[in-house]
Amino acid sequence: MLDILLTDARIATMDPAVPGPYGAFSSGAVGVRGGRIAYAGPAAGAPKANHVEFLGGRWVTPALIDCHTHLVFAGDRAAEFEMRQLGATYEEIARAGGGVLSTVRATREASLEELVESALPRLEVLRRGGVATVEIKSGYGLTPGDEEKMLVAAGEAARAAGMRVKRTLLALHALPPEYSNDRAGYVRLVAERMIPSVATLGLADAVDAFCEGIGFTLEETRTVFRAA
Repeated sequence: MLDILLTDARIATMDPAVPGPYGAFSSGAVGVRGGRIAYAGPAAGAPKANHVEFLGGRWVTPALIDCHTHLVFAGDRAAEFEMRQLGATYEEIARAGGGVLSTVRATREASLEELVESALPRLEVLRRGGVATVEIKSGYGLTPGDEEKMLVAAGEAARAAGMRVKRTLLALHALPPEYSNDRAGYVRLVAERMIPSVATLGLADAVDAFCEGIGFTLEETRTVFRAA
């Protein structure tokens, strides 16, 4: 006996063995038992259930994956909206002290608890849109302690929201102000200290870098990726 049966649905199975786009078929049903999918197939062959929902031909798909987010941060950059409206480029805003570095300042000042609390409503928006697995990047701390704080917050927030999370160390996101005259020193900090520490603590699944004209060079990115 199923707990819930969603029937009279069009189902996208994503199964390559099912012919047609998305492995889709109509007149289908999805059954749930103990919080897990126990049946997905023709409605006519579905087991009995304690509760039945008729979907009227609506689509049922696997949960979505959001593979690139910056959900953990503090502060906002609303003041930059007017600058963009007046024609300022992202590069001009960044060089004026805005952009990533303005968020870095606020994130460094925030506690772990504040970062978790502010991330939860953002995760809820994704969850309501069908996302069950989310990637969350760091990159607004830019110190060993603050990057680790962000990654811990990402894990705690996702668990509280009931979502799977993959965490990415993005320490090579911007050059922190205290290293404005020592790019090589910051790259070494990321490669030789941050990555080994994060790996030892098991806080990240991947490493990313902002390899752009206003970010980091290809060779700097290679240095960090080799360390990873």
